[in-house]
Amino acid sequence: MWDLEGFGRRRRRASEDGELEFVREEGDQEAGGSGVEGTVRLLFQPAEEGGAGAFHMIKDGALDGVDAIFGMHVDYELPTGSISSRPGPTQAAVCFFEARIEGKGGDGGAPHLNSDPIVATAFVILALQQLISREDDPLHSLVLSVTFTKGGAAYDTTPSFVEFGGTLRSITTEGLYRLQKRVEEVIKDQASVHRCNSFVNMKEDEYPVYPGTVNDMKLHQHVKMVGGYLLGSDKVKMGKKIMAGEDFAFYQQLIPGIMLSIGIRNEKSERVDPPHSPYFFVDEDVLPIGAALHTALAETYLMKLVE
Repeated sequence: MWDLEGFGRRRRRASEDGELEFVREEGDQEAGGSGVEGTVRLLFQPAEEGGAGAFHMIKDGALDGVDAIFGMHVDYELPTGSISSRPGPTQAAVCFFEARIEGKGGDGGAPHLNSDPIVATAFVILALQQLISREDDPLHSLVLSVTFTKGGAAYDTTPSFVEFGGTLRSITTEGLYRLQKRVEEVIKDQASVHRCNSFVNMKEDEYPVYPGTVNDMKLHQHVKMVGGYLLGSDKVKMGKKIMAGEDFAFYQQLIPGIMLSIGIRNEKSERVDPPHSPYFFVDEDVLPIGAALHTALAETYLMKLVE
């Protein structure tokens, strides 16, 4: 199976259409006796960014009868004509969280009569950072970022509550679950020290927890072999670990899978911007390369199955 969400909307359509046509042509040749047997299923998946599209695709039967899955994502740091792949953990397990610290508001000139949620929140945020620096192996990649706080609007009044939130990330799914548990404990205990109450929401109803992306070793070797034949071994690079989330990981929880990167960096372009930039522009020279690579990976994988 091929998951093509990473090729973007307009830019992936051209590649997918070409690939489908190529696969049909190969199928026609197969009918004439090429010897390749099997089924390739292409996923046209929505809602990768935060919507957990893969999770919903699985519920609708996208993986039924599937042995393995390949995905491809553009990489603006890699030159056009090259790819990268990495076995094992490659992208983070991710979740979001919100918290509310409730105290007793009142006159800012009489703080002894209040239970100040701003002070409590300040201690909470500092204590949370120590979960990364003092409670986990320094070689284990973790991220805890508080990205917003909201509370109060007056210069002379202590508010009755403060809200804050952010993102938690771990290079392993198990590490993320441990971090979630400790975040809840620290928020509760620090709020209590400052005579406040706390409420924590991991937002799982709105944003399902993304598991960590873990690439299968055998599929990684397959990508290296096919990529080397198609592009040249010097064009196949070792991929990097990054702390971004990828809903392709939902598929990998059920079957072997690999997410590889395909380069779109063309120095002849006026500028090269990351995919989430409003100035992003794809180098369309990558489209036939992506289509050919997808097809070669599929054909050679099916050939291996019948050997």
